[in-house]
Amino acid sequence: GKKGEYEKVFTIIVNAKEREFKGDEISFDQVIELAFGSVSTDPNVAYTITYKRGHGNKPEGSMVKGDVVKVKEGMIFNATMTNKS
Repeated sequence: GKKGEYEKVFTIIVNAKEREFKGDEISFDQVIELAFGSVSTDPNVAYTITYKRGHGNKPEGSMVKGDVVKVKEGMIFNATMTNKS
């Protein structure tokens, strides 16, 4: 954002829990951290994220590692963790 611009705090839903998130965009890793507390470094652990109620041009979809999406008030994220081992 612009210098000195106030960062808005959004209430988003991550795995059915309300979370406060500061900033206009959220990354894949940030969603995982909100969902599970941390991002596992175990190579056998895989995450998937789907979201709903996003911005008009792409209100729903999925995220992969490295993705960033614009945050909207009341946006819903569902994160799942699978272990391949």
